[in-house]
Amino acid sequence: MTSQRITLRARILRKQAGLPRYIVIQPEHVQGRTQSFPAEVLLNDTGPFRRNVHPWGKGSAVFFINLTEPQCRKAGLDTHDECQVTITALTT
Repeated sequence: MTSQRITLRARILRKQAGLPRYIVIQPEHVQGRTQSFPAEVLLNDTGPFRRNVHPWGKGSAVFFINLTEPQCRKAGLDTHDECQVTITALTT
């Protein structure tokens, strides 16, 4: 069962080689959320990929989604690429 659907533009980031890629989600896109939640994610309309959306923590209001190498490759994306991200929050 699905609930909230969010579409935004985001850049694929990576802190260093060997670590997962990720996207940052600004707080206005996840209003009212304070904890991790499951979601289906589309990257440039490719997917859906089942991911968990997590709060960044450390005093920051942003959230993030880790992306695997196969997910990025399937969507034709690499680190620093900008893409359209569609997040459909799933209810349990």
